[in-house]
Amino acid sequence: MMNPCVFIIFSLLYLHLEPSTANQLVINKCSDNERDALLHFKSHLQDSHDSDHLPTWRADKHDCCTWEGVTCNNQTGHVTKLNLSGYNLEGEISQSLLNLSYLNNLYLSGNSFNGTIPTFIGSMTQLRYLDLSDNDFEGIIPRSVSSLTKLRALRLNLNNLNGTIPRFICSLTELRMLDLSYNSLYGTIPPEFGNLTNLEILVLSYAGRCRVENLDWLSHLSHMEILYMDGISLASQNHWVNVVLSIPKLFTLSLKGCELSQVMYPYSSFLNSSSSLISLVLGNNNLTSSMYHWMFPLTSNKLQYLYLSDNMLDGIPKYLGNLSSLENLIFDNNSAMIEFPVFLNNLSDEIRTLKNLFYLDISNNGILDTVHQDFWDMWPSQLRYLNLSSNSISGKAPDLSSAFDNNSVIDLSSNNFYGPISNVSSTVASLNLSRNKFYGGISFLCQIVHGNLSFVDLSHNFLSGQLPDCLWHFKELKVLNLGHNNLSGRLPPSIGSLIQLEALYLYENNFSGELPFSIKNCTSLTSLILWANKFSGNVPVWIGENLSGLYVLILRSNNFFGTIPLQLCRLANLQILDLSINNLHGSIPSCLNNFTSMMVYVFPLKISMLTMQ
Repeated sequence: MMNPCVFIIFSLLYLHLEPSTANQLVINKCSDNERDALLHFKSHLQDSHDSDHLPTWRADKHDCCTWEGVTCNNQTGHVTKLNLSGYNLEGEISQSLLNLSYLNNLYLSGNSFNGTIPTFIGSMTQLRYLDLSDNDFEGIIPRSVSSLTKLRALRLNLNNLNGTIPRFICSLTELRMLDLSYNSLYGTIPPEFGNLTNLEILVLSYAGRCRVENLDWLSHLSHMEILYMDGISLASQNHWVNVVLSIPKLFTLSLKGCELSQVMYPYSSFLNSSSSLISLVLGNNNLTSSMYHWMFPLTSNKLQYLYLSDNMLDGIPKYLGNLSSLENLIFDNNSAMIEFPVFLNNLSDEIRTLKNLFYLDISNNGILDTVHQDFWDMWPSQLRYLNLSSNSISGKAPDLSSAFDNNSVIDLSSNNFYGPISNVSSTVASLNLSRNKFYGGISFLCQIVHGNLSFVDLSHNFLSGQLPDCLWHFKELKVLNLGHNNLSGRLPPSIGSLIQLEALYLYENNFSGELPFSIKNCTSLTSLILWANKFSGNVPVWIGENLSGLYVLILRSNNFFGTIPLQLCRLANLQILDLSINNLHGSIPSCLNNFTSMMVYVFPLKISMLTMQ
């Protein structure tokens, strides 16, 4: 007999669970009216690639809550969300959507809807999020959108949307996010934007040929946190720095390509607030180093990300060394000649305070100077990304073993570094030391033992010796470029361990012997370029049998002999084949005429003619 206390407790639990069970009975049960509305919506569509991208939308599947892209309320079963982004649909957006009276999220981006935006959307006042981006709509945004007073977010960065920015958008006073980016709009940004006092995110990047005549409206957006105005001309906006500083919660500001160099008076001498910015982007504005005096009030110890690329800067100010929270400094592609000792000095009067800096890009800046070991020893933190490429920096091969964090990216390419490479980080993910003057062996590769390495480029140096037989560590390696060096000897068997390898470039070296049979395991290869070596033996039949993904196969200027194997004809994707300047004999297989992919020009390389010696 059950204990009475246990029975009472069990009964109470049953009563507690019963409402939940009852609620579950209506989960994912849409009404007939809403299912019919969706089917009517589909009937006005066509798939732009002649395939049914909504196969689950069928009349015999009664529960539309299980249809792809449809979300229902768990309690009521009403359709609340429709996400058809990226379905390549085209045709008419049916007004049957009006029958989805509980729909509050509508995502139709990434399709090919065209014509004007349907005016009935303005009647869908329950919408909270509307995304019509990346379509083929034309004309201006219809006035009916202004009735969506409860809309929380509106994205209308349509591919071909043109016309001026309509002022009635400014009546959507409940908006939290507005995105008009990547359009063909033109004209003045309406100052009535200042009415959108609840905005937290405003994205106007590359909205078209737009300009700002008066930026004061921004000061009314006290809830603004993220502001993107890339490509919007601010050339006439004096004191714009003051306006930015008047927005108390702003933490992300992006003004790339805003013609800031043309502003006569970026800020007034009276500044009554401090910056809250965490991310500041000022790239592509033709700015010179004179800009640092007005950038100063926009920086603080909160700043983590600073993007100054594509300007005319010749150095950095000393105050950057005081930004203790700075994590990312991106300074590439500045056209003025940088005095590297001054740059390093300004980065290092306070470098020890930059304890969070992990991303540094000063590539392509015309730096002509020498880097000493002190540069590598001074970092208070471990770098995850370092790019010094495309300068004229010289100096002995640095010790790259201690200054870098896990999965780091190191790019010293196209400089004048020299000497033997002795140490590298054991956890590096990408290593580019190409086009320098490094010499000596490459046994340092065996120090990389943690298996995250995906990219290695040591080409165009003076490296010598053999490729070490320790490649089994590199299970994730996708690109290995050792071209244009003095490497020699046979390829090691462990090269077959590179199962993710997509590109193997060994051209212009002194490698010899037959190609290892283990390379047949590298089934992800798309490019195999071995020209100008001393490889010998028959052209391996396993190339055609196992490396079916090859697009490029170049074996020219080696010592291969024998006939061309018929198995090469299985390389259906091959677009470049070069077997010239070898010791091959016999006839050219007629099946090579079946390389139909060679008729399609994809790679930016000239297709070499196959010749016989």
